[in-house]
Amino acid sequence: MAAELRRETLPAHWSYGVCQDGRIFFIDDQTRTTTWLHPRTGEPVNSGHMIRSDLPRGWEEGFSEEGASYFIKH
Repeated sequence: MAAELRRETLPAHWSYGVCQDGRIFFIDDQTRTTTWLHPRTGEPVNSGHMIRSDLPRGWEEGFSEEGASYFIKH
């Protein structure tokens, strides 16, 4: 199951960003370091969508709450 990301779940002095491919990363604003793992849980967070380079143009991969992948055409 994909973890839900809300700003209030982050410790003080942490923020997050989203890569072009949909992956979420976390930023320690004090040390200026980044990690793929949520600073509280130690788990990666799934954004629910992933743009993959191996898919045809206009397609992206999505994920259900159970973790099953599906494809979306724009």
